[in-house]
Amino acid sequence: MGPWGTLRRVWGVAFGATRIYSLSLWYGWRARRGMSDAALLGRTTREWHSVDELLAHLAARPASSFMLPHEFAQATRAILRESHPAYLVAVVAAADACRRNELSLLGRTFHFPGGIDWQKDPVTGWRWPVVHRSRVGRYVGSQRPVDLIVFWELNRHQHFITLGIAYWLTGDERYVDVLNSHLETWIEANPLQHGVNWHYGLEISIRIMAWTTAFQFVRSSPRFMERAASSFLKSLWQQADFLTTHLQTRRARELVPNNHLLAEVAGLALVGAAFPEFRDAAKWRDAGLNLLDGQATAQTYPDGVNKEQATGYHRFIAELLLLVVARSRAGALPPVPVLEVILERMLDYVLFTSSPTGSAPMWGDSDYGRALGLGQAKDFWDFRPLLSAGASLFGRADWKYVAESFDEEAFWLLGDVGLMKWRGLEARPPQLTSKGFPDAGHYVIRDEWSNDTDVAFFRCGAFGLGGEGQCAHAHCDLLSVVMWVSGQPLLVDSGTYMYHGELRDHFRLTAAHNTVMLDHCEQAVPLPNFNWVQVPEARCTAWSGQHVEGALSYAGRVRLSRELSHPQRGVWELVDTVMGSATGMVEWSFHFAPGLDLKVCENERAVAVYKEGRSFAVMGIAEEGVTLEVTDTWYSQQYGIKQRNRALVARYERNPFDERASFRWQIRVADESLAMVGTDEG
Repeated sequence: MGPWGTLRRVWGVAFGATRIYSLSLWYGWRARRGMSDAALLGRTTREWHSVDELLAHLAARPASSFMLPHEFAQATRAILRESHPAYLVAVVAAADACRRNELSLLGRTFHFPGGIDWQKDPVTGWRWPVVHRSRVGRYVGSQRPVDLIVFWELNRHQHFITLGIAYWLTGDERYVDVLNSHLETWIEANPLQHGVNWHYGLEISIRIMAWTTAFQFVRSSPRFMERAASSFLKSLWQQADFLTTHLQTRRARELVPNNHLLAEVAGLALVGAAFPEFRDAAKWRDAGLNLLDGQATAQTYPDGVNKEQATGYHRFIAELLLLVVARSRAGALPPVPVLEVILERMLDYVLFTSSPTGSAPMWGDSDYGRALGLGQAKDFWDFRPLLSAGASLFGRADWKYVAESFDEEAFWLLGDVGLMKWRGLEARPPQLTSKGFPDAGHYVIRDEWSNDTDVAFFRCGAFGLGGEGQCAHAHCDLLSVVMWVSGQPLLVDSGTYMYHGELRDHFRLTAAHNTVMLDHCEQAVPLPNFNWVQVPEARCTAWSGQHVEGALSYAGRVRLSRELSHPQRGVWELVDTVMGSATGMVEWSFHFAPGLDLKVCENERAVAVYKEGRSFAVMGIAEEGVTLEVTDTWYSQQYGIKQRNRALVARYERNPFDERASFRWQIRVADESLAMVGTDEG
């Protein structure tokens, strides 16, 4: 570096440390001082002489002018009682659990007998330090002590919406008392720009959307207005104001904008539209919509698939766009024609990737994040609520056919107007059964739109969003297949499990997917927690509706080709061809749905698949020299929760390896197939 380089480095470090220290002092002083009523009124359009007057104005506004188009509790309750009685029971039960300080977070129930500590991780008890956000980075990097997802799920406050709805539908002020307590303790525990809850704009955006939705339902409560409403408005403004200057675009230049930015700007637009009383609300709304237009286009393939190659985030973005489009259609936001086009294409992808039970393939990462979380702990992977809302918005009879019913989430989003449009729409099955999404490299082969159909999902496109060094939420799942036979899951994706810890890589590497590994080399090399190097790319080389072929250049010197064919109902064929100078090891992984058992057949070239003790299917390979091993592995359909399932691991080793070698697999449903492969089942 030399003497001048050393001085520059020392100066840079000293300047950075001084800046962080100064920020800590400044925002520490502001946080201790708090926001006065005069300061809050000064950030409004200055039409009110007191906070009480402002609150009275907000209480008198039409309910549907906030986030959801519901004006009268009695009418909404009547429709829910008729169409979704189980939901009414569930939402009140969830609100009652909140009163007992019990919260359901990502499929698990957490108890907080002494009240919620908003800085404590619910899983491990680790407590995050309350320091200025400029000093938080070292705690949330790759060496952080615990996983953050459940902690952030707690601090997204979507249970505030549950409490608000329960109060609105029942009039029971005890639900408001809980919300008041949680709101006040959170504000006290998270002073302005202090603590990990101020670190990511994404978390702030989801939180203020939840706050805004809850406010719609509790602003008629005297207890809320007297006790917490003023603090609510001040903190809401602080968080929205912070968000405008801490968007993902303003952080490190090397970051590739992803779902974080989309969520941030969608939240700005929606909150800006819901609170026009704030002086900067129009700027929030317009800046949010302008960025959302550009980023939704940039982050979505022309065929409607989210570029992160992670189905869970596809759902998350579609939910955000549904909120924005719904508010636009209601007149609360300006027209959003570009977003409507993108949303319709995204929902078409949801349509064709629906399994016989409505679930989606679990490609890539998922943190199970929801825009508002209105579904009361329903299966995250059932995407049909998106289709039911979309069917009403876009008049799509094929979406209604697959959605089957107007889900309660769709009703909350679109109200009785959406319900009437749904009822006036005649359901029709989609004209196509199979569908390719060539820009994204996703392909679907399906027999028919029935509950007992065969369907397979095949992935052969870009690895993920951003390319080399990025691709944060991608997995090593190129040329992988997910399959259902006779309406039942057969081959599954292993899922995500967690974003931190020793099993992080287990779930995202090649062996966790129904694909091929050559010479013990991963498809890409993972960096800690997120991002990748040596990123490959697959491409589709043939597609006909019942046949798809993809190719992958593997480790820079070997080309792998995989063909998936569906010659008839109940029969699937895979042909894997290896070309190049491999050193001699080919390994296959096939992950079977939980509840299925496997047994290697006596000819040692096939496995019989059993469901509840009865023959279900058989999978065999034509070539000799391939060894088959049945093993236990892990499957995760919910964040932080895993279960055992069975996998078939196959290996072929030869040195020197042929320049070209093909391996043919066949899957058949049970009965007729068992005798064919020579099992010991008689």
